[in-house]
Amino acid sequence: MNKLKLILVMLLWGSIGVFTRHIAASPILLAFLRALVAIPVLYIFRRIYRNNHRLTVKRLVPFVVSGSILGLAWVCLFTAFKTTSISVAVLVYNMCPVYVLILAPLLLKERLSKIRIMTIIVAFLGLFVIIGGTTGFANFNMVGLGLGVLSGLLYAALVIINRIVKTELDCSTGTLIQMVSATIILLPFVISENPVSTINKLDTLSVVLILILGLIHTGVAYRLYFSTYKKLSAVTIVSYSYLEPVFSIALSVMLLGEVLSVNQIIGGALILGSTYLGEHAKG
Repeated sequence: MNKLKLILVMLLWGSIGVFTRHIAASPILLAFLRALVAIPVLYIFRRIYRNNHRLTVKRLVPFVVSGSILGLAWVCLFTAFKTTSISVAVLVYNMCPVYVLILAPLLLKERLSKIRIMTIIVAFLGLFVIIGGTTGFANFNMVGLGLGVLSGLLYAALVIINRIVKTELDCSTGTLIQMVSATIILLPFVISENPVSTINKLDTLSVVLILILGLIHTGVAYRLYFSTYKKLSAVTIVSYSYLEPVFSIALSVMLLGEVLSVNQIIGGALILGSTYLGEHAKG
């Protein structure tokens, strides 16, 4: 049952790219609304599954910081979805585990083994292949590529923060704080875009998709995801997480008619394969 939950969550998260293509809103407004709509759902889950831990400043700060980073990461990823192919955006974003491997020795004092060094080399080789080698830069959408990479870096920062900081807060409370923090950090940027005018112009489809994105893809999906933590091993959860880019690419091909080039297939296999082995490597 818990493995089915993970598959469902990965399918939901894998479909986000397709959703964003059909929502007539800027990436900043979209990220803001996603977090805002998710807050009531997460609040309900917190009321249902709350524990007795007190909300102290020490416990809140890591989630406030990570929530702010999460909001910015969403903006970068949504912009990448709109400015380049979903397949490319997803693949370069999934370099996140590689960035963690690079930063871990510096920030966490973890040993960088030979296997992990090879993982980093192969993953960057895959990124280079996706771009198309030295002849591909001129015709490649570097804005979308760069923002996809930046989103991966921001998610890597989240992973590092989670490893450094140990908190006793339950996942429902932590995720709720993250969503509130994301809305706060994005609010000034949203205001600068004259959101009232944009929201008034949203068509019915965009409104429905935004509600689904916030309620289901964020509120419900995060709850399902964290509910598996006590039931499944970390290795199992990491293994299933690789279904997200697979679903994302498959849906973009089937529903949006995107075509994968040979470079993207080879590069994607190198990135996903190397990061998968890196996550499971013991050496």
